[in-house]
Amino acid sequence: MARRFISSLTEADRQALADIHQYGQKRASRRRAHAILLSDQGYTIAQISDILEVGRNTLTIWFQKWEASGLEELVDKPRSGRNPILDDSDRERLQALVEEHPHQLRTLQARLQKETGKTFSTDTLRRALKKNQNSFKRIRHSLKGRRDETDFRNTRGLLKVLQEQEDRGEHELYYFDESGFAQSSSVPYAWSAIGKPWEVTAYSHSHRLNVLGFVSRKGKLVYHTTTESVTTKTVIEAFDQFVAQKDPDAFAVVMLDNASMHRSRAFKRKILEWMSHRVHLVYLSAYSPELNLIEILWRQIKYDWLPLGAYLSFDRLCDEVRRLLRGYGIERTINYA
Repeated sequence: MARRFISSLTEADRQALADIHQYGQKRASRRRAHAILLSDQGYTIAQISDILEVGRNTLTIWFQKWEASGLEELVDKPRSGRNPILDDSDRERLQALVEEHPHQLRTLQARLQKETGKTFSTDTLRRALKKNQNSFKRIRHSLKGRRDETDFRNTRGLLKVLQEQEDRGEHELYYFDESGFAQSSSVPYAWSAIGKPWEVTAYSHSHRLNVLGFVSRKGKLVYHTTTESVTTKTVIEAFDQFVAQKDPDAFAVVMLDNASMHRSRAFKRKILEWMSHRVHLVYLSAYSPELNLIEILWRQIKYDWLPLGAYLSFDRLCDEVRRLLRGYGIERTINYA
């Protein structure tokens, strides 16, 4: 199996690639940057091909261009073509209208057509919105109004220090949380033939597979699953399992939220015992789920990695979730850079 393909990156290259991977305008550029970062981290061509679902020959071409020209080859070159229907001034007005009608595409189309006198399709409008750095996502419930911003900033600063210490090999850093998987959960978006949408049976009530996980930025995952309700006892069992599986000589820091189960008397009585096994717990700022990196893993599994067929039966859902958990760090991983 082919080993790491590219030469070792400089810190400046890593930072530039991380910025493109996270903030790049073009999906193609983001994928190329991700591939190079994975190669730098030691992933093989075969592993990167599986993670990004890209052919080996394509990866080889990306890496050869990177070795030859660096960042210049990462970004798609401008292409000639007809003038866009919506010019810069049109897109500037569109952005103002988005603030008034963020979820009503037809209303945006009608307003902008009336003001500009131009006729265009909703597809043209979508392209203009993307060019304006907009994306179409579910509106989220936010907890920001309920949190202490000073505590949030302090916790974020502490996390940065802990991550830097982890990078220096001073300890291992894990993020802990629970998540549930059920047939009644929200299913992902999927492409389908017009008039023939994918369908799964609707369940008003469903069994639930609960997963309690510890994930690191380095691709490690320790998890505990149960079909029973999650209680303090369940969480303690998960931590006992984590302590038993970790390297006894390694020092581990575990970040966790302020759920009542994590603050119960029974749970707190175990903290000193876990510390004696070189496991230290740090509570995240309240109402700050974005600080807990394992939330990214849960979203990936639910909305990207689980096949649609997983929802056909509860047994199949459990099998697919456990298969993804077993393969994390080997078949699939997440770059938390």
